[in-house]
Amino acid sequence: MSATAFVLGATTAALVGAVGVLPGTTGGDVVAEGWAATGFLAMALPGVAGGAWLVREHGRSGSRFIAALQAGIFVRIVLAAVVAFGAARAGGSAITASIAGLAAGFLPVMAFEMAWFARLRGTRDVGTETRG
Repeated sequence: MSATAFVLGATTAALVGAVGVLPGTTGGDVVAEGWAATGFLAMALPGVAGGAWLVREHGRSGSRFIAALQAGIFVRIVLAAVVAFGAARAGGSAITASIAGLAAGFLPVMAFEMAWFARLRGTRDVGTETRG
């Protein structure tokens, strides 16, 4: 499967998460809606992009897969911190809405990514077997 197929699937998973979680968390508050959307994008975009990079590097020799994994985690942590600090400064409903947005962007994409790699049943299937 290609990185393009991963991007389509992960984007669909993210959108399902957004539609399922975000409308009920903001209560019509414009500030909360903005923070929910910011949190969602801060997790979904690097999740999809980082996952596509992982798919591309999976099975190749060298440590590029590990670099892709670490970069994806690092970017998500930094963006989550930026969103959390910004929402904390805004106060009120922004905090709760940003947490809902972060969760809506992270959880479905991560679940899709885990399912994507779990379907690869053995290392022989992807050419990464290191033993003879």
